[in-house]
Amino acid sequence: MRALILFVCLTMLSACGESTPSSTTDNAEVPEQIAVKFFEALLVDNDLKTAQTYAVPTLGRVLQSFSSAKAASRTLLNMRFDEVTITIEDTNKSVREFYTDKADVMLIFTGTYDGGKRVDMRMVKMVAEKGKWLISEIKPDPFARAGT
Repeated sequence: MRALILFVCLTMLSACGESTPSSTTDNAEVPEQIAVKFFEALLVDNDLKTAQTYAVPTLGRVLQSFSSAKAASRTLLNMRFDEVTITIEDTNKSVREFYTDKADVMLIFTGTYDGGKRVDMRMVKMVAEKGKWLISEIKPDPFARAGT
C-alpha cells in the first residue's frame, strides 16, 4: 500500500516539473524555422528534393525544373555563396497572429563567395496548408543596389 501511495505521489510530482514537448509540437514548426530549413537545403546541403518539401506545389514544380540546388539558387534566387550563415531578422518584428494562415519572414544571409564577403536579405511569404507551413513566394533583397 505504501508503495502505491509513493508511486502516485512521485507521478504527480513529476507532472509538476518541466514538461517535455509532445510529438505533436515537434511537427508544428514555426514559419521562421521552415524558411531557414528551406534555404539551408538549397544553399548549404545542396539538396533540391528537401527544399521542395518546404515549398507550395507551384514553387516545388519550378524548383524541380533545375538540375541542382546550386543552379536553382543561382538562377531563380540570384544567390551564390561558398559558405553562408542564415539568420532571422527580428529587430522590427511585429507580433504575428498565431491563428492566421499567412506569415512574412525576413532572412539575412551572411557569407562568402569567391573570397569576398556577401550579405543578402530575402522576404519569404509563407502559408499554412493542412497544418504545415510552406514557402509560397520569395521576394528579392529590398536593399540591393543595381550596378551602374
